[in-house]
Amino acid sequence: MAFRVILSLLLIVVLDACISTKIRLPSSARQVNKNESMQQLLLLAAQNNILFYIPEATTRAVEKTEINQKCREIEEPLWAEKLSAYLNEFRKRPEYLTRFHVIELKRGDTPQVQIQKDLDGAVTLSIQFVKVESRGKVGIQTKLPCSSSIAEYINREIVKTEYEFPKNEALNLILQSLSERPAVPRFQFSNQFLSYLAERGVIFKFSHEMSFEKTAKGQYVMADILNKLGEETKQPFHQYLNYWFKQISEQSTQAQVIQMFALIQDKDSLSGVRVESEGDHARRVLGESDLTYLYTSYNVENDSIHYVGLKQLDECLKNFTTDMSGVRIRKPAATEKESYLRPGYTCSGNQPTASLKLAPESEDN
Repeated sequence: MAFRVILSLLLIVVLDACISTKIRLPSSARQVNKNESMQQLLLLAAQNNILFYIPEATTRAVEKTEINQKCREIEEPLWAEKLSAYLNEFRKRPEYLTRFHVIELKRGDTPQVQIQKDLDGAVTLSIQFVKVESRGKVGIQTKLPCSSSIAEYINREIVKTEYEFPKNEALNLILQSLSERPAVPRFQFSNQFLSYLAERGVIFKFSHEMSFEKTAKGQYVMADILNKLGEETKQPFHQYLNYWFKQISEQSTQAQVIQMFALIQDKDSLSGVRVESEGDHARRVLGESDLTYLYTSYNVENDSIHYVGLKQLDECLKNFTTDMSGVRIRKPAATEKESYLRPGYTCSGNQPTASLKLAPESEDN
């Protein structure tokens, strides 16, 4: 019996040595994201304190041609590509970046660019797009969205889903009429953290509601935390942050052009990897892909702002890296095109806990 126990232990050690893979951690931001053009565009926006509002509905917008679930062709999520095209306009006219505080990309009633102003003077550049569906019948000359026989689908309905965006000229035209943006207290913060993210091909996952949140003494929460995160970027403990920024950029369908970093209100001091998932039905039937991103959290008690810093997040991701290798291997959804790292990984303080799920999985999952 003792011999069997020793043999089992030896087998575990051997398996661990065989299965474990040496993790190569990026030594610099340049090794995280090699898309220098995108880094430059995001840095230009970051240096002007520009924030981005990308609603969940926008991240789930995909163009596709389909007859049924078996015969269809689904494109990559388009929000990042479209956003990068608009950002490229600011490379030509960088002075436009001093005329607004926020860029938002969202569904509207018509493809248009609007300027929206809050009561405190904050300016949002709202780029709105529309969904367009065209329907027809499969004929002899129809190009099928799958590799099947045309005879199998003759006279069947074929649906093409596209999105119409405003032209770049509309963007330039409306920005020409704007004057310099006013100084707004809730948007007065150091751009150091935004620049840190931009160097890695990442944007801050902004929401309008977050920017209004204040302490009892009137201190703006988001601005304060962005300042503190900016100071933390000067410290040398970002190896695992860089590693997972790199992995998500390379593996997540949603993050190949631009990825996000989120700050979430939570009293349990959580941080880690979050995956926004509508469930297996949305991925398999609707063709949607999950949004995967790193996040940290904060909470406010009276006049105190508490947040989970980058060092704690780096430690959390170090634990995650360990769990993704060796005998205790964990690779959720790593081979799925529509998702990456589902259902996510969460730490409370410095200890890993159960994963967060933003929405329940469907019954057929």
